[in-house]
Amino acid sequence: MTRFAGFGSNRVRAVALVADQGPAVGLIVLIILTWTVFGVINGSFVSSFNLFGIGQLAARDAVLGLAQAALVVMGRMNLALGSVGAICVSLLGYMLVSADISLPLTLVVVAAAGVIASVIMGVVELRSGLSSFIVTLAFASAYGGGALLVSRSANFQINNSALNALGSGTFLSAAICPLVVVALICGGVTWVIYNRTSFGWKSLAIGANERAARASGVNAGSVLLGAYALSGLLAALAAVMESSYELSVNASVGSDWLLPSFVAVVLGGVTLTGGDITIGGILLAAVFFDSLQSGLTILNVSSYWLNLAEGLVLLVAVIADQARRNRRGRLRRSRAVVAVEVTRV
Repeated sequence: MTRFAGFGSNRVRAVALVADQGPAVGLIVLIILTWTVFGVINGSFVSSFNLFGIGQLAARDAVLGLAQAALVVMGRMNLALGSVGAICVSLLGYMLVSADISLPLTLVVVAAAGVIASVIMGVVELRSGLSSFIVTLAFASAYGGGALLVSRSANFQINNSALNALGSGTFLSAAICPLVVVALICGGVTWVIYNRTSFGWKSLAIGANERAARASGVNAGSVLLGAYALSGLLAALAAVMESSYELSVNASVGSDWLLPSFVAVVLGGVTLTGGDITIGGILLAAVFFDSLQSGLTILNVSSYWLNLAEGLVLLVAVIADQARRNRRGRLRRSRAVVAVEVTRV
């Protein structure tokens, strides 16, 4: 009986490990299939020029996914990502173009603006007791409208050579944009945060069971503000990334950020109820999402169908998230049964 119980325990752990890696493995297969199908239909899909463009967008969307995940892991969401980005882009354009301020100082100020704008939302959530959905939705409108009002929808032509090289230069190959390296670095740093720091562990604990985390002495308020700060910093970085390859930017930047940020999170395997994070899945989901968009665009698919495809991808991702939660529930019950058997023995 003891040997059987041990075998059962190992089997459950093995199934759990495969289940946890499932989203990443599935996304790799999807990316390969997508590139193969579109490459066969139209050879220009796998050209250096097109792969470079996919890399630009996927790098930005991966960072947006990480920014969204900073709150999703705690069972929250950030609907104001795009509006924070609008503030950052407007500030970046004004400082570089109108005020002729140096790039290093501009980047520091833009990063600080993203952090402060996000932390304010966190403070309001804590003080008001409202859900993150309501708070960030309200600030999405306030920040977005404020950015347009202050900047008067001015267009800024970014001509900074260093910034342009980041978004339009190449790295090792004509098919690789330097922004891909930035996204990978962000993914690596985020992985360290959630796997090697107390802040990351506390964030995951709050997402898994906030009441139990508080009972264990976790200061949920300070951790939440830290999560908002991290989300704002990554949103500011995404704004800089987009500004580095767009010919001109204005406060409308960020209006299309919400969908890809959630697609990267949910399709990447992060549970919307919180408590876990899969960095590799987020990065791969961004690549798949933008590869699909690029392939459909090359095939001259109407923008209406593109919007439908984007919505369907998110819908499928949400259904997959629900299936993962059900599967994990069954695995937890299996572990509980094994534990009871071992105890009886």
